[in-house]
Amino acid sequence: MYGFGDSQEAAFQKDLNVFAQANGFKIKFTKAGSWDTEIRARVAGGSAPDVGLFPQPGLMCGLAAQNKVVPYDDATVQLDAATLVPGFVGAGTCPDGKVYGLPAAVSVKSLLWYDKPAFAAAGYTVPKTLDDLTALTDKIRSEGKTPWCIAAESGQATGWPLTDWIEDLVLRLAGPENYDKWVKGELKFSSPEIKPAFEYLQKIAMTNGNVLGGTKAIIATGFQTGGNALFKQPPGCYLFKQATFVAGKGGFPDAVLAKLDTEVGVAAFPAKQAGNNPVLTGGDLAAAFSNDANSVKLRNFIASKENGVEVGKAGYFSPHKSFDVSLYPNEMLRTIASDVLYSSTAARFDGSDLMPAKVGAGTFWTEPVAWISGKESLDEALKKIDASWPKAGS
Repeated sequence: MYGFGDSQEAAFQKDLNVFAQANGFKIKFTKAGSWDTEIRARVAGGSAPDVGLFPQPGLMCGLAAQNKVVPYDDATVQLDAATLVPGFVGAGTCPDGKVYGLPAAVSVKSLLWYDKPAFAAAGYTVPKTLDDLTALTDKIRSEGKTPWCIAAESGQATGWPLTDWIEDLVLRLAGPENYDKWVKGELKFSSPEIKPAFEYLQKIAMTNGNVLGGTKAIIATGFQTGGNALFKQPPGCYLFKQATFVAGKGGFPDAVLAKLDTEVGVAAFPAKQAGNNPVLTGGDLAAAFSNDANSVKLRNFIASKENGVEVGKAGYFSPHKSFDVSLYPNEMLRTIASDVLYSSTAARFDGSDLMPAKVGAGTFWTEPVAWISGKESLDEALKKIDASWPKAGS
């Protein structure tokens, strides 16, 4: 059972059917229209699937605490950890210290997009550090051009793209260990370790002339097509931060996608220091609800380095560094795989998905929107997010 669709769904089924046929069993695939609601209902009703792919580790760990999810054995974890990008085992590790889920396929969020020809014509170079990024932003603005497109509109979920910005900045400015403490609630949003991430975003997003359309446009512009102004003549902006999906159907213009490798530039979102390359990811964790031999075998395959040939063609990445990069269908994906994901020094799962829903899908969306919109100060926004974190035992 899973919650994704489109090309990823078809590719996922192809990968698994090849494995099942080779091992003498068949798979019944079930797509959940509303993953959280349906998986909870099926578990409560005693009809849980044999294997589920969880987009939110918190829900998986909640069910694991009820003894509904089967932990991985140590040997399997050790085998997979040897080839996984550093940090991925932690995403599926629950508070009891056991591993219940391992990543099946991941999307990469720590990406900086630009128009290759326009960038080159302007004489710009890809920034390697956050200081470089600040300098490039200032240079573009000083030339009378607009450095950034930033887009946070997503209907009832407006604001979630800003969480990716903050998560990437926390990972860089505070470091992976403090990132882990933060998503567990051990460091407050207003703490001296975390607040600088918001202050850096404030410098980028709220400086006059930095963002196409200003702060109002950030909240009003749809996240999927928010970077399309990169490719206008002349460019409406020169930099855009978003995950891998934006270079697919429904994201960048079709005319640009048709010339992807020549038109679209992509690089790792800059690190605090050159050579240090943390990466923020999203994706699904493979977990088993049954000890049935075929169920466990299937779950282990989904999370293994052998899985992902077809899914890779659909634009998603194997979390294993040993995956054959040549199997990705275009230069853009191969660049992201080799230069960003597989060369990363530390990978971390999307922080808002690890936090309690009241925060990660609540105040962490709404308060940055209120702050960027000028309705409240940064300190007020951070105070409200901190106050919304559920108290222990509640």
